[in-house]
Amino acid sequence: MSIDDWRILLWAKALGEEYEEFAEEIYGKWKKLRYRNMIMSEETVSLLRTLRKQYQLGLVTNGPSNSQWEKIKELELEQYFDCIAVSGDFTYEKPDPKIFQTICASLGVQPFECLIVGDKLDTDIAGGCAADLGITVWIPLDDVEAEVLSHPNPQPDFIIKDISELLRLLGRPKKNERARGKGPVKPKVRTSSSGSNSGSGTGTNTSPPQVQLPSTSSTSQSTTTVSASSTCTKLPATEQGDS
Repeated sequence: MSIDDWRILLWAKALGEEYEEFAEEIYGKWKKLRYRNMIMSEETVSLLRTLRKQYQLGLVTNGPSNSQWEKIKELELEQYFDCIAVSGDFTYEKPDPKIFQTICASLGVQPFECLIVGDKLDTDIAGGCAADLGITVWIPLDDVEAEVLSHPNPQPDFIIKDISELLRLLGRPKKNERARGKGPVKPKVRTSSSGSNSGSGTGTNTSPPQVQLPSTSSTSQSTTTVSASSTCTKLPATEQGDS
């Protein structure tokens, strides 16, 4: 059964016998409105295009394989990332470090060469720390409590309020000794600034899991990201470990 058929059955059940005949029509309208509300801003699209000119980008997201890949396809996200990992395609998910290590291997980089951006402390930042990624950047959601914001656990290397601030961080050098072969040293500088907020299983492969590689022929204009997802960015050779 396809995910669309399954959802239509759920709508039919929710509507009851009197209105179940409208389930397919209502589902179609719901799906259209859902993805319309997920559209990325032009600023975010521009940021991803700018980053990809200099960095390798990877997307890591938790969720059932079919539903997450539907989002990725509907929102045409493949054109912005060099590789994409959906937890439903594996036997592990964030914050398990293995999913981050898998995407690092697909990108052909070491974990310490990567920067992760995410909005969830317990999955994105905790997972990035567990995987020993070079730099962790947290973008708190609007509903994060003040106490958590003041004393996040785990502690990210940087806290920003808007994804657009990422370019400022990447453009301001901060040496990371691990990138120079001197051992596992985390960047010590932390920063917080203001701005608007932004945000990303069923079925496990029986064969060795492979990270999805987007088609190089994808050129269509895009739309949005999933709030539960995180982005790993490989620092270029001349700036590995900088922040």
